[in-house]
Amino acid sequence: MVQDSIGVGKLEVPTPIPAYYEELYEATIYPATALLSRAMATTFNPELDILVPMYGKLPLTIDCITSLYNCTSTQFHLIVLNGDSKEDYGLTHQWMLEFQKTHPNMTYCHRKSDWIEGNQFFNLGLKYCQTDYVATVMNSMTVEPYWEKVGLELMKNDPKIGSIGFKCLFPEGKIESAGIVFNGITPSDFGRDEPGWRHNEVQEMPCVQWAFALHRKQAIQGNLPEGVYKGHVGWDDIDNCMCVKAKGWKLVYCGQGVGIHKPRATRGSNTVEAFLANQYNAHTFYKRWGLWEKYLEGNRMNVADLIKPETKAIMSNAVMEYQVLTHLLDVCNKSLQTLTNETMKELGVSVEQYTLEMNPQTNTWILKPRIEKKEELSPVPVAEIPAGDGQKGEIKDTVQEVKA
Repeated sequence: MVQDSIGVGKLEVPTPIPAYYEELYEATIYPATALLSRAMATTFNPELDILVPMYGKLPLTIDCITSLYNCTSTQFHLIVLNGDSKEDYGLTHQWMLEFQKTHPNMTYCHRKSDWIEGNQFFNLGLKYCQTDYVATVMNSMTVEPYWEKVGLELMKNDPKIGSIGFKCLFPEGKIESAGIVFNGITPSDFGRDEPGWRHNEVQEMPCVQWAFALHRKQAIQGNLPEGVYKGHVGWDDIDNCMCVKAKGWKLVYCGQGVGIHKPRATRGSNTVEAFLANQYNAHTFYKRWGLWEKYLEGNRMNVADLIKPETKAIMSNAVMEYQVLTHLLDVCNKSLQTLTNETMKELGVSVEQYTLEMNPQTNTWILKPRIEKKEELSPVPVAEIPAGDGQKGEIKDTVQEVKA
């Protein structure tokens, strides 16, 4: 635990009162008491703003915020961005109002519906930042002691750094992300599934994960477009990194800051709709950054993106119908094979010596001995439904005459 933390304040203050209403984001703002009180303002001098967006899942939020107050040694201004979830029943909102009474360094932003996309709550939070440095910490994160120390020093020593991504670990201790690299044109988490003690280095990266990162406010304010991507299904944070780089800022990974991440704990979905939304975002990203032709070239044998949606819908239905009918035919064939062998047993004949020719429509059921074909005889084609190996009966769907 960080013992010299000065970011936490245990001062009892009156019930929080909303001071602003942001019409664009339909959010009510409860400013930090330390910013409103002259007495507190003389001692409240934060070096860092921390944005924590959330959507329900109060236990995650409590763990996240508790870790920030216990493990952050730099005085900070916390900005909580809460979008109400129907499954939350207002519990997060009530908890935040109570929490703010004893933590005057927290600004609380409350929206009565879900956030449309990530950049929506980032842009709202940036409006209330008090410092030059902004951390983005999802409520699915818990931070480790002194997580921000080295990152802040890097920012202060190198004015060209725009964003710093920290080391994200899975709950079991392996690395989830140590920066983001591109395999061809596909972004991938660097260091994924390696032991957590690795990758303590500091190095430039093509992109970094925004679930746990530090940013220079000047680098991101005004550079986070809204309405481009479908919300909460990926790719938008990669796009934000590209926007920052396009403005001339550097992206850096810092393995000296560590947090535990529970990926997809807040909004994870395995539905077809979520998959298609993620695919839409991927295509949008490639088109926005001049990578669409390379994407198509890399998938030149995959024509899914070249076929019209209406054509794919018709073909999909036809393929599904064929697959269902083929499966039913296979089931019927296996069942008929079994019944034929049982019938041969009922007749008391050997499937090695006899075949059963049948035509139910004419009530024809003829038992015939197997004829060993001689080399000098020309075989006569017989319509059959194979009954399996040589130990099972053969089925002929019509009576055939075998001639020498």
